[in-house]
Amino acid sequence: MISIQNLSVKFGNNQILNNININFPKKNVHGIVGLNGAGKTTFFNSLAKTLKPDTGYVTLNNTALSIKDTAYLETVNFFYSRITGMEYLKIFKQTNPDFSLTILQDYFKLPLDELVENYSTGMKKKLALLAVLKQNKPIFVLDEPFNGLDLETNKIVEIIITTLKQKDKTVFVSSHIIEPLLTICDSIHLLDKGVFVKSFDKKDFDKIEDELFSKLKDEAKINIATAI
Repeated sequence: MISIQNLSVKFGNNQILNNININFPKKNVHGIVGLNGAGKTTFFNSLAKTLKPDTGYVTLNNTALSIKDTAYLETVNFFYSRITGMEYLKIFKQTNPDFSLTILQDYFKLPLDELVENYSTGMKKKLALLAVLKQNKPIFVLDEPFNGLDLETNKIVEIIITTLKQKDKTVFVSSHIIEPLLTICDSIHLLDKGVFVKSFDKKDFDKIEDELFSKLKDEAKINIATAI
């Protein structure tokens, strides 16, 4: 069990995460959804231990979660200048014995001998994901892994996430596109104003869109009708 206890994060006067208490079963794929500003990335940074919360803690099997327990794909990844794709991958030690760059390259088709600064957004996302997959960690945190990818690669990423679960990994994934989450997730959790307000099992996935957008749609219908 991954347990979040009294987790709060504040930036200046802005309360981003507000006393979160929630448990996540291991070896599942957990979708995290919420409108912009809900706190998804801050939650992921806290989970991946790249951000120290103001209060609270995260445990794995009743032991404090360590940065060594998580592999983290950030929304926007940092790349050194004047570095090739292959040089970037060599920065990351391979601890996953099953990782095969040759097989994954058949699908990703990255120009690994070219400079990363010349890559498109989608190519950078695929490169960063390759680096994450080299790691043998119990928890994978994927923040917007589908962003900037073409339809074919989106499907490959879905298969990758499903395979991680089959290898007994716990995966946290966010996406502005709901559809892939409905396919790959065991549960989806709605974050609103820094608090998890509802969790959905597969049988209730059809209710997520209404729960997420109902207030926005009602307000927008009124305002937009007067604006156009």
